[in-house]
Amino acid sequence: MKKMKKTLAVLLAAAMTFGLTACGGNQPAETTQPDTPAAESPATENTEPAPAASEEADKEGTEETAKNPVTIQFMHSMVEEERQQTIQGLIDKFQEENTWITVEQVPVDGDSAYDTKLTAFAGGGMPAVIEVNQNRAKWLVGNELADLDAIREVIESKTGDYYDAILKINTTEDGQNFIGVPVGGWVQGIWYNKTAFDEKGLAAPDTWENILAAAEAFHDPANKKYGIALPTVDGSFSEQSFSQFALSAGANALNADGGADFNSEAMVEALTFYKELYQYSIQGSNSTTEIKDALLNGSVPMGIYSTYILKDLINEGMMDDFGFALVTNKTSASYGSVGMLSVSDGLSDEEREAAVLFVEFLVKPENNVTWLHMAPGGQQPVMPAVAADPAYLDNEIIKGFETLSPEISAAFGSISLFGIVDGKNFVSMGDVTSSNVIGRAIYDLTVNDKDPAAVAEETQKQIEDLLVQ
Repeated sequence: MKKMKKTLAVLLAAAMTFGLTACGGNQPAETTQPDTPAAESPATENTEPAPAASEEADKEGTEETAKNPVTIQFMHSMVEEERQQTIQGLIDKFQEENTWITVEQVPVDGDSAYDTKLTAFAGGGMPAVIEVNQNRAKWLVGNELADLDAIREVIESKTGDYYDAILKINTTEDGQNFIGVPVGGWVQGIWYNKTAFDEKGLAAPDTWENILAAAEAFHDPANKKYGIALPTVDGSFSEQSFSQFALSAGANALNADGGADFNSEAMVEALTFYKELYQYSIQGSNSTTEIKDALLNGSVPMGIYSTYILKDLINEGMMDDFGFALVTNKTSASYGSVGMLSVSDGLSDEEREAAVLFVEFLVKPENNVTWLHMAPGGQQPVMPAVAADPAYLDNEIIKGFETLSPEISAAFGSISLFGIVDGKNFVSMGDVTSSNVIGRAIYDLTVNDKDPAAVAEETQKQIEDLLVQ
């Protein structure tokens, strides 16, 4: 069955996308055994036994020398030269501590290229460690390409270190395992100009009522000013944005049995509200570029974006003016994406041991700080201890949004995703997201002006068809 699933993964790969949005490695140094105490001491008639500590050192040195050299690959999406250098620095540090292991970088550029490369590897010869987002992680698990025991081994060694919500969205469908080892993450919500809101005496745009009231108050299209920048692109960004409104209203794309649930009353309510809000938004297909530009140039007072906007706000000197709010109705909901490390299934014993050691190394606080500093602000800590670590906070960009740290931490605690129902994290949701039926539904709802109930029924049928494939 496992081989069948792996083969099927390769055959289906051409139709799948998983995105949300120079090989190196030094050879290990030779390990020599320490000289024996007898060789260092002059001979005497009553030679004393070697101290126990020295015997233990000899034993450890022998064990290390006895390990066979092993080379593993680390596939990641950090293609920028500066980030590759940072990763190589981490690899060098790891290899100094584990001299029998060589780690080679396999950087891959772009979502589509990454998915193509990952799919090609699925036919055989997977990299030992792979950086993935939650959708790719679900795909690996669903096609039995991830070593769940190795992943659990790393996470259980860090019991209590992660935010509860991070582990919640990281569980397998049966709740017994994890789909990857979290290494960083980003959250999405409503970024708003606090100064502009204060001038109009408006409350923060958190509840549906407050969001709509602010959108109406600021909307002035005649002067190219709009109430909100709302994602409407025919793509995953729209699914991410809309999911916050749906989940805050108690709606979900799947039900507790894993079946389609897109035509529920709560879902139609969320679709109706999103369409109403769109009339106060920049019109047309809006993706990340349009949303970010509108927020930075002042044509909108609020918009939905991820923590990746923090660096831009700081660079533009606008950070002090901006706040961050969660979409709230019956509950608060934030979309989030967790960057994970997966250990491939089918490795040799030596490769598996090396992969586990490398992943454990990367999620140690001091090394995790180095990883997060590759994209400060965008990639946020997934462990409270790292978030409070002085070494993590000692960064000019991170210092720039210190006042928003509580709101961002709260967003991690409110992460909720389509496909997580009653503690079950349905792997099939990865197929639904990769098919883009929900992103297309939001585009049809807004840009193509389709009826909310009709969109709900059409999308329901599409999800049903996907789930029986």
